[in-house]
Amino acid sequence: MQVSTPRFSRLAPWAALCAFLAVFAVLLAPHSARAQTPYNGFWATYFQGKTLSGKPLVSRLEPVINWSYPPGGSPAPGVVPSTNFSTRWEGWVSLDRAGPWTFTYTSDDGGRVWLDNALVIDMWYDHQPFTRSVTLELTAGYHLVRVEYFQGEGSMTSQLVVTPPGMFPDWMGEYFDNPYLVGEPRYRVNDVDINFNWGAGAPDPRLATENFSVRWSRVIQFATGSYTFSATADDGVRVWVGDTLAIDGWMPQQPRTYTKTLYLDGSYPVRVEYFEQDGQAVMNFFYQPANPESAVSPLDEGWRGELFANARLMPPVACEQAAPKLAFDWGGRSPGCNLPGQLFSARWRATLDTLAAGFYTVRLTVDDGARIYLDGRQILDAWREQPPARYAATVYLDAGPHEWRVEYFQGSGGAQLAVEILAGVFAPAPQVGATQETIVDAQGPGWMQSASDSAWQTVPVGQGGSALLSKNNAFMQPLSRWGRWYPSLDAPGSYQVLVYIPPGAATTRNARYWIYHDGRFDSVAVAQGAYNDAWVSLGVLDFAARGGEFVMLSDVTYEPAGSTTLVWDAVKFVAR
Repeated sequence: MQVSTPRFSRLAPWAALCAFLAVFAVLLAPHSARAQTPYNGFWATYFQGKTLSGKPLVSRLEPVINWSYPPGGSPAPGVVPSTNFSTRWEGWVSLDRAGPWTFTYTSDDGGRVWLDNALVIDMWYDHQPFTRSVTLELTAGYHLVRVEYFQGEGSMTSQLVVTPPGMFPDWMGEYFDNPYLVGEPRYRVNDVDINFNWGAGAPDPRLATENFSVRWSRVIQFATGSYTFSATADDGVRVWVGDTLAIDGWMPQQPRTYTKTLYLDGSYPVRVEYFEQDGQAVMNFFYQPANPESAVSPLDEGWRGELFANARLMPPVACEQAAPKLAFDWGGRSPGCNLPGQLFSARWRATLDTLAAGFYTVRLTVDDGARIYLDGRQILDAWREQPPARYAATVYLDAGPHEWRVEYFQGSGGAQLAVEILAGVFAPAPQVGATQETIVDAQGPGWMQSASDSAWQTVPVGQGGSALLSKNNAFMQPLSRWGRWYPSLDAPGSYQVLVYIPPGAATTRNARYWIYHDGRFDSVAVAQGAYNDAWVSLGVLDFAARGGEFVMLSDVTYEPAGSTTLVWDAVKFVAR
């Protein structure tokens, strides 16, 4: 039987030769030319030595460029050594919109980043963990990314984060389901500030209550000068400002505060990292000018004052006065303008420039009454006759000018007024003359609350004639409401702590009180809705009585959001 030959059999040798030449050409092509097909992840190639040359030890697809290993670790145990190796990642990143995209890269040791074959970040030298960031105007569509890295000795880190334009106007919070910041974050969210006390809980149902980690990052514009960075954490924390590891407390620990002062000038990427191992979970970070008084500055002549010959701010204006700052102690003397030392009032206005966005504390010392307005909104109310008292309120300020107004009245007796605006979160200045039984009332001396907003409701019940109400949040939110009571205690020792629940006010079954005392935190849950006109004990606890200790209640109850009501009223400290 004769076997017929296909008509194209004569072309087979030529086809085989062409196929061989095509494969040979691909193998000889530069690495950037071999990455023309988008795929899900980055093609990683590992080499012996620091020069990205020789026969690859291993090549594989990795979903993200995000790993960190301690000394002796390896990204491929048994194949890649723990020292003296290098890696190249290549991949196409799809950008869903045009605009300013930010690329942030962290490495230990050397690293560099190319975008569309242009070198955009270069740290190709031995160093501790450093972070650099670049923001580029890019078109929508696919862009070629190449990251190269070498490891010398010790620990190793290589992490690339790509941030879309406008998605994270504040802090980009990346939450990981492990304590090592390794792999793809479980979720990302915009956090307005870094001020969390999760207690024994988790930031979100997607994370366990232990062994999680968080990275917050943003680029901040600093006016020329020195800035103090402060971080309080339980457990580990570290803070990078540009290439500088400003704070390094990367260890399991009870709540501990770290500070560092740096001289800055211009725009810097700032990165805050945190891990929780077990027990309580606390993370607070803020920065301020090294001289807190320089946190805000007048844009014009300072404070412009109007004085009235009555205690009710009723026209006509008796006279006008200007002052560089509000710090007066008239006693029983005249404030000027031929006014008597009793029964007068005043109103001051100023446009103040905030140097950096963040949380600020407004402190007020007054005898008799005062109230403070920010951009037309009341933030602090102490409009009552009283002996010298101190108050504080916390507000979030954007960088730039803000309109401030302070109103004051003097009834009888002594007369004084002082207003301070400090970057950061601080307690009211300590009161003097504490007794064996100290009561701190909400909205009274020793009280501090998150910024006033319409969600707070004042009701005419409670120890001081009023209390604050708010609906609950299920979980910690960037602007969760909270209140703190700061006692002024005579001496260190044991104190019973009691909270007052006024009648008919609360419905929550899980009001979570936090007591910071003698350098540690304790948490007690109170079913406020089960009490009516009652003092409820949080226990007998040791206090150092050096100032800064407090009881705190936030609106986070882990009940369905908005389903219950919490009350903030008085807290009593009884020496034992």
